[in-house]
Amino acid sequence: MMDVDLLRPGTVPISPDTILWFEFLLNPSLLKQHISKPLPDPSPTDLMIKFMSINVDTKDNDIKTIDLEQNDTKFNSIKKYSYKSIALKILSLKIGAFLKWDLGILEKKLPFPMQLTFLQDLFYITGDMTIELPGRLEFLINSLSDQLLFALVLYHRWHIRAIVNKALNNKQSKPQFIHIPGIQEPTYVAPALVEDILRKIEINTANSIKVLNEILKLDDIKPKTLTFETFQILTEDSTEVKQNWDNMQDIPIEEFKCQIHFDLATIYLVKEEYQLAKHHITLAKELFTLVKAQNSCNYCTVQEDVLNGYCLATGVNIEGVVISLTQQLYDSIKNQYSNILEILKADNRTREIPMIYRDNLELDIQGGLVNRKIVVNRDLLLKIQCLNLVRKIVDSILVHGNYITELKNADTKGLDIFFWALDDILDYTSDNDKHHISRYLLYLITMMDNTDLPRRILNCEKYYSLFTTDELAEIKEEAKCEEVELPPLLLNNDWGISPVTYSQSSKFQVFELERRLILSYDYHEIRELLIMLDGKNQMNPPWSGNSRWELAIPLQSIVCSLPCSLFQSYSYILLAKSRELMMAKNFNQAKALLIALEQELQAQQQLPDNLSYKLSKLISWELILVDIWQYYNSSINIQECYLPELIEKCKQCLGALQATDQVIPRQEVIESCTTFLLNMAEWDYLTSLDKRWNHCEFAASISSICQEIVKFKGSRKFPREAWDMLLVAFGSNKDQPQKRSSSNSNSNATSSTKDVMANIVSGTLLKLREPTALTVAISLLARLHNVLKDESSLELYTQYLALLPASISNANSYNMRVISEFLLHLLTHALKYHPTNVSWLRVMGDLNFILGYYESAIKYYLEAIMVSSDLFSQPVPRPLQSVYWRMIKCCAHLQCYTQATVLCQFLDEINYTLAFKMASSEQKNCTTADAMDAYYYCLWDTTILEYLIYLHSKRGEHHRKQLAIKVIGMLELNSNNNEEIQREAANIRKAKFFRALAKQYVY
Repeated sequence: MMDVDLLRPGTVPISPDTILWFEFLLNPSLLKQHISKPLPDPSPTDLMIKFMSINVDTKDNDIKTIDLEQNDTKFNSIKKYSYKSIALKILSLKIGAFLKWDLGILEKKLPFPMQLTFLQDLFYITGDMTIELPGRLEFLINSLSDQLLFALVLYHRWHIRAIVNKALNNKQSKPQFIHIPGIQEPTYVAPALVEDILRKIEINTANSIKVLNEILKLDDIKPKTLTFETFQILTEDSTEVKQNWDNMQDIPIEEFKCQIHFDLATIYLVKEEYQLAKHHITLAKELFTLVKAQNSCNYCTVQEDVLNGYCLATGVNIEGVVISLTQQLYDSIKNQYSNILEILKADNRTREIPMIYRDNLELDIQGGLVNRKIVVNRDLLLKIQCLNLVRKIVDSILVHGNYITELKNADTKGLDIFFWALDDILDYTSDNDKHHISRYLLYLITMMDNTDLPRRILNCEKYYSLFTTDELAEIKEEAKCEEVELPPLLLNNDWGISPVTYSQSSKFQVFELERRLILSYDYHEIRELLIMLDGKNQMNPPWSGNSRWELAIPLQSIVCSLPCSLFQSYSYILLAKSRELMMAKNFNQAKALLIALEQELQAQQQLPDNLSYKLSKLISWELILVDIWQYYNSSINIQECYLPELIEKCKQCLGALQATDQVIPRQEVIESCTTFLLNMAEWDYLTSLDKRWNHCEFAASISSICQEIVKFKGSRKFPREAWDMLLVAFGSNKDQPQKRSSSNSNSNATSSTKDVMANIVSGTLLKLREPTALTVAISLLARLHNVLKDESSLELYTQYLALLPASISNANSYNMRVISEFLLHLLTHALKYHPTNVSWLRVMGDLNFILGYYESAIKYYLEAIMVSSDLFSQPVPRPLQSVYWRMIKCCAHLQCYTQATVLCQFLDEINYTLAFKMASSEQKNCTTADAMDAYYYCLWDTTILEYLIYLHSKRGEHHRKQLAIKVIGMLELNSNNNEEIQREAANIRKAKFFRALAKQYVY
């Protein structure tokens, strides 16, 4: 059946009570009467969507104006709308006024682009101007009319709220839908459109913040709000558009400024400017108190609980508000666990904090102590564990973990702390809780085998009263059973033997110092340990104690040439430990060690100037390497403001390669700097580098192609340098041409040349993250793969293939498997950082298809279709429809013949021979996953359905036959629909089919 839209006349016969959309234009009183109902259907926001969606079809015309003084004809930016279009805008604005301009409702109910349309309509009506939003609005605030000031404030509030919503909502909320004739399912707003709008909004965020701050500084402002009666609906006799601005309602200045302060505080919190956020939250709280006392809030939508939460987050005092124990727990953690025990003891009485928070607290402290990241009281962890254990006992929560082991290891102190935690809660518990405590104490007695525990219970009346007479008897037996009479000799220390003094060997002392040196990452402690070891006259240097301490040859040669043995050991170990920390992704501590070494180097006066200079340069380059690794590997990247500085440092590092009289960076640093600059799109700089170094040469060749793409949009052939270097990397040793490369090295087809180039190419490509550079790399490898494969039915399809060479010599000398696997690795790496790139998803599907991984090929084809069609809600772009052939072949190889049959319909010209072959290949009693009856509802071609009816009749498959007859009957039922509706119905069946495939292969 067709979808019934009550706002769209002509689809089906409608009841007399149904209101058609144009009736709101004809009868002005009808709108308020409808939206004032308790549950109006359609809702006010649904009406706004309908009015604005009808308005989309309105055509704009430019108006000619003549400048009489200069006798010149110009075009202005005023758009001419029809009276119907203006009337629909006014209807939408009246509904907005009825909703009291609540941005929370509008953001939740209206699609994102329609929110902009609504604000544009507001500016058009209030200011008689057409403004393209989002954009930078330039107004003189002091000279604005009341209605235009209201529109300006509303827009800038919406502007910063859009940024806040984007930052807070990790997953974009499900877009609203608009009914389109002939479509039964909703169509969604394209994510690309939303991203484009948000990108423009982010550019002008600072301006919106500035304007709202300027408005707050105005002392003589008297804000007003637009009411429902302000907007005048046009009639059939209207000749001009006029609104009744006298019907505007005053907004109390406290309410007006409270809302702006709150919105500004929210954006400052998102931008992590906490002092400004605290300033605005303080003012918002003061004004909200006044607004609350007035007991009339028609403009401000600030919620008190949210405002109080912001106050707690920014440290603003709130009078009369009791801070919850959960919040006190957060504050304690933030303040280095201050007062944490009192909070947990109080929670054992009230049981307010969720247990998961307390478990996480225990694990955090335990992990921090193990990793030496925090310094707390020695008994703090055991006290927290005992308090958590008591909470679990009274809550009857299953006790996991090694609490009993911890109590055993702590011996008497452990029991002291356990009873300390238990004493605090015993007077506040119910009889049921006391029963839980007594059961656990009995369990503890049997598990600990410690006579001290039953004795403590028997000696304290509070615990004595928890047990029955029989249980007390058992406890007394446990207390006696461990009492063993010791002979007097063991109780007497005087055995008549003179004491002997033992001294520890110096080797053991050295071993202990070396052990501490290996475990320590504190440069102060390392320095002290080296001083202590220096006096032990070791045969071997201290760094030889750990085989994992290895330095690169340039660093090792400089350090080993230092004259001072103590500083030599200190430098070697700090550099080695910094490398060890960097590999463990502890970048901040790695940099701290390098900075400490740099400061110590500056303090060394006896070192020769040349060694001091060389070591200082090498340390500075190691710091650059750590920063680059941190940018790539940290969950929180280096701040954007630091990126220009890091880029400049990389350029200075590579600049040292051009000057022969300076220290040359080591190979890893060169590779990391060139790759980082490639990812930062510094293509002009890379192409200008001296090509004497292979890393620079390859990065420059990739950069030159990226420049071609940006400059000429892929309209002319690419330079060959990157292609030639790729051939060297993947080619055979014996077939390499004998020529001089641009790096002035003789490439006589030696094994070392090929291996070096292979390492450079693979090392650079697998570190790329910039989309354009990745596209170039994938295109190069895909072209090489196609040339070597030389089979049109097994080609890879991606961008810019036609701009690369079409042939190579000695094609038989290349290893196709190596190239395929490396391309697969590169695509996996690229999709990790850009998972929605349709071109890469498709070539990934093509490569899996060629390699025979048919299930993975379908998965990536479906992901490409999913992204390009916005989760199958829009038609698949035509260039991507060519994958249907390969999807059919994949299904055939996987013996999913019903899926292949359905896919045959998707071809521009249905191949009935192939479709019939796929349908007939399905065996009787087939148990494959695609044999589900649901796939039959995705068929819309009657010829295929008729063949299926014949096939099932021949095989005696009555259930399938009836199913095919039912589907063809549904198609004939809707055969009277026009061509557009039938096409949309086919699109819906396609979407349903793709969702079923995605559920099977993707999710």
